[in-house]
Amino acid sequence: MSRSLVINFNTDQAELYGLIHRVRNFGEDVHRFLQTNGWGEINMGEVDAATTQLIIREIKHSKLRRVTVWVEAEMRRSHLFGVVEVR
Repeated sequence: MSRSLVINFNTDQAELYGLIHRVRNFGEDVHRFLQTNGWGEINMGEVDAATTQLIIREIKHSKLRRVTVWVEAEMRRSHLFGVVEVR
């Protein structure tokens, strides 16, 4: 059974840091990571239209924890704040 991660970015950082541009760049990084490892999928159309949320789908159950840890670490590295939810 596959799972999804929903990333909701904190909008308090929007005006200061150009959140939308940064979320889209982050989505491209996530896409590359998932393509390289084959651990899930993110729709590039959704990434290109993203404002404050990204959804990673079809995460293999055995890789859910690894993907979650990577996403959270990458968010910290990118100075993005938000909540990552497993669905």
